[in-house]
Amino acid sequence: MTSSASPAVSTGSGVPAVRAAAPPAPAGHAQPAPARPTRTSAARAALRRRLEGTPGRLRVLALLTAGACLVFGLAAGQAFNATDGALARAEANTAQLVRIQALHTNLVKADANATNAFLVGGIEPASTRADYDNAIGQASRLVAEAARAQPADGRALSALNAQLVTYTGLVEQARANNRQGLPLGAQYLRNASAGLRAEALPIVNALVTANQLRVRAELDNAAGASAWMLVGLLSLVVLVFGMVWLARRTHRYLNLPMVAATVAVLLTFIVGALVLGGVRGQVADVRDGPYAATLATARARIAGFDAKSNESLTLIARGSGSTFETAWKASSGVVQAQARQAAGHSSRAGGLSDPWAHYARIHASIRAVDDAGRWDDAVAIATGSGANTSNAAFDAFDTASSRALTAVGRDTADGLSAPRPYLPFAGAFGLLVGLLGALACWWGVSKRLEEYR
Repeated sequence: MTSSASPAVSTGSGVPAVRAAAPPAPAGHAQPAPARPTRTSAARAALRRRLEGTPGRLRVLALLTAGACLVFGLAAGQAFNATDGALARAEANTAQLVRIQALHTNLVKADANATNAFLVGGIEPASTRADYDNAIGQASRLVAEAARAQPADGRALSALNAQLVTYTGLVEQARANNRQGLPLGAQYLRNASAGLRAEALPIVNALVTANQLRVRAELDNAAGASAWMLVGLLSLVVLVFGMVWLARRTHRYLNLPMVAATVAVLLTFIVGALVLGGVRGQVADVRDGPYAATLATARARIAGFDAKSNESLTLIARGSGSTFETAWKASSGVVQAQARQAAGHSSRAGGLSDPWAHYARIHASIRAVDDAGRWDDAVAIATGSGANTSNAAFDAFDTASSRALTAVGRDTADGLSAPRPYLPFAGAFGLLVGLLGALACWWGVSKRLEEYR
């Protein structure tokens, strides 16, 4: 007969103690089943087993070295492709800058022709009128071209086009009054020139500044390869560490696949650094040479045409044009300074000082004749076309500066485009080396891993 009492347990004092029985489970409630492992916990456990011991460390080494090669390949490809893109954008922005400066030149050239033609009185010379119409036409065409080439300049160019329409309207009013001998024409012309300088040219100057900043930023991007070189060094450190660790662990000093991958990465790193260093040097040469000469030559041309316009405005004012003469002297100083700078940056822009000095001497003779009270003779020197006239001397400067600007502009474009044909291939090659290096590292470590199976 079985007893239902709880078993006695000795307390150590001789008195038996009674252990209470566990309360019976309520009816209808089953005992909880042990928890089954989830997929996540099972995967974690399997991963821990694969990373345990020397085989696990070998797997980590394979991932680490293969990843280093892949990162190297991606960094090399990105470095070469980014350099190529920066050079392309620098070339495009330089072309836009030259286009804006040509627009600026045509605006002041048109004003110089308009004011010079106004001095003749009545119907202006056909050649001068043709030069004015050509300059205005070129300016309008360049506005449209610049808007298509750089959408970021569109709003400013639209405002400039509106100012151009206002300017040409005032010039036509001045011309109509001048043909009838009405003195009101001179005021219209002064208003047109003043509006051009106060409203239109500041817009052009802002566009020049914006495009100069774009060019400078892209040249800096093209010259910067330090980030890629740092990635290359880190990849080489990882690969060397992997070979040393593997040699010490397996007592085999050379793992040929890993050695091949390391040598390939090292050679690609050295050649890539030399190539990008050459690009950086070439960019510096372009920046300090033909590009700087292009900017200086364009500024000299703009200031020259501005001076020529002020020369005519001084005569139009008939004895009260001291302000315009002061402006002429300021522009002449800019021409001389920029001509020296252009010659210092490129020998192909070194022929501007002499033509300008010749024109400046004739301008001084105009001022001397006018100040002596011989206004008609001064006008004849300013508007004539003979050997010792202002127009002939200025045409020589115009021709020399235009030729120089074309030459240094072409040198700038050629210098920026010269490295570009091989940069995409270099980027693809760097990426290929990274991929093959990753496969070689994985293969080399896998051969040692098989020895533990």
